[in-house]
Amino acid sequence: MGLQSTAEMEITAPAEPPTPRRVLLVLPNVVSYEAFLGELCAELCVRGTEVHLACSVAKFDTSYVPRERSEGGPTIHAIEFARGMNPFAHLRASRRLAALVAEVRPDVIHAHFDAAIFTTALARTPGWPATIALFHGLSFPILKGWRRAVIRAATAWAIRRFDGVWVLNSENCELLRAAAPRADIRRIQSAGVGCDIARFSPPGEAERAAVRTQLGFAPGHCVFAYVGRLVEAKGFSLTVRAFLQLAKDTPQARLLVVGCGDPLHPTGLTPEEEEAMRASAQIVAVGYQADVEPYLGAAEVMVLPSFREGMPVSLMEALSLGVPVLTRDVCGCRDVVRDDVDGLVLKDCTVENLAAAMRRLVTAPELRARLSARALADRDRFSRRHFVLEQCAIYEAYTPRTTRPGFAGSAPPC
Repeated sequence: MGLQSTAEMEITAPAEPPTPRRVLLVLPNVVSYEAFLGELCAELCVRGTEVHLACSVAKFDTSYVPRERSEGGPTIHAIEFARGMNPFAHLRASRRLAALVAEVRPDVIHAHFDAAIFTTALARTPGWPATIALFHGLSFPILKGWRRAVIRAATAWAIRRFDGVWVLNSENCELLRAAAPRADIRRIQSAGVGCDIARFSPPGEAERAAVRTQLGFAPGHCVFAYVGRLVEAKGFSLTVRAFLQLAKDTPQARLLVVGCGDPLHPTGLTPEEEEAMRASAQIVAVGYQADVEPYLGAAEVMVLPSFREGMPVSLMEALSLGVPVLTRDVCGCRDVVRDDVDGLVLKDCTVENLAAAMRRLVTAPELRARLSARALADRDRFSRRHFVLEQCAIYEAYTPRTTRPGFAGSAPPC
């Protein structure tokens, strides 16, 4: 069944209220649900939809503490999804997922992220209901050689197994359409999955000062915050190297590191650089934090020179708080941050150039103030409510009912 963008849908209301539905969301882990899809699940439940989650409940960070879940929320089914492209792990997970689909009998199955999408493609049989996917980012574009070719081919095979595939940005849309020309691939119209702009609202001065004092920051310090997994692909090693260079002649600069490592992916730092980071009095690392907003709100600038993104939520959260962003000119990051409007987007993001951009921001408080003001003025574009309503419309379109919605027009360009 072909769908067009929800922005161009013309849906005819059914003569009778829709029957109760079941939606099965397939995710790599429970952290993905809590970070990105909690509001969507809550909205579905309010609308009378029975929501099931298939995800791994194991945490790769032992300090992780799950959020409290309200009664009447989604039912979580533990399946150990593969991280990476281990074929045997995907096969094991696909058998568990196929059994779960037979048990739950959902009306719509929605897979998120590469690994869960590949497992879902393996598990799908001809008798399954409508099955769709949302890529939050693509891994093959930054790979090289045979690895790029293999992952691209596997991705193309997987997406042809779905009734509809969505991506977060235009560049990924074009890449997938080139890899699988006959697949139904769309770009969602919201700003990615968005963020909770009510939760990520600017703190009061007293609250902000209290957090900064607790972290050891003085009023004259310019704090850069790195928030995310401590992995090379996210630009962690580049951030640390640039900051260590900056710190040599900028004593008022500070780096706040919020996040944990990933056993499957290296930090990119040498042992000597790891030791220099730990020894630096200008770097404060607080590990994984379930609630990052107090830490982001305590910073002057967020820095994330990632090598690839779908539509990075952490950058939306920073901008919603009025914290300017320093990032790399790559897919996803440039879709969120507007260069010299609410942040700086570096086309040539070397250690030297990143350090120079940091130094510029430290020494130009008027620039930081201008970028912050524009970020706050436009923060509604990141509201997760846009994403939630769009996803609900998609599920409505795929849900079997006596009177089906009608569609007009054609698929929008990427």
